[in-house]
Amino acid sequence: MLNPPLPSQLDVRKLTVKGAEISADAPLSSLPRVVDLLAEEEGTIAVKLSFYRDEQRFRRIDGHLTGSVTVFCQRCLEPMAVEIDTQFELAIVWSEDDAERLPKSLEPLIVGEELVNVADLVSEELLLGLPYVNYHKADECKQVIGYSSTDPLVKQRLAEAEAKGELKQNPFKALASLKEDKKES
Repeated sequence: MLNPPLPSQLDVRKLTVKGAEISADAPLSSLPRVVDLLAEEEGTIAVKLSFYRDEQRFRRIDGHLTGSVTVFCQRCLEPMAVEIDTQFELAIVWSEDDAERLPKSLEPLIVGEELVNVADLVSEELLLGLPYVNYHKADECKQVIGYSSTDPLVKQRLAEAEAKGELKQNPFKALASLKEDKKES
């Protein structure tokens, strides 16, 4: 079953009183803060938000984001898929002072009197759920040279690249001959 699109703004105070739940699909193209970090902006993130009051009477939003995004591998700069499955728990507060009184286990969402921009909320939590650095697995990455010349996989790839003639020549190799000429004179 397809989820409806994500609403643009919500009055989270009213939703917590009602105990509402929202399940929606957020197109990646509707999350501008996230799109800049991606290799492709195609796809959607499934968003599930639960609004309620907990036992301590805090207004809460519990969320769950799932989906797949395409980012760049930091070694070979080729696109790669990253699965997203992140959960978050937020307490709705009206000011910084209210946020300071929250238990350490809860993250504050300071709303004041405004409606909450849902795309901003989802973007923030999605950014926190993305890996800090993205790499293909070593055997899947197209990068020929690794970071450790003692790594057996790196040695194997160097040998394969040299056999195929794909290994780039060192641009400073010509300087070595100049150094040898200077030693002889």
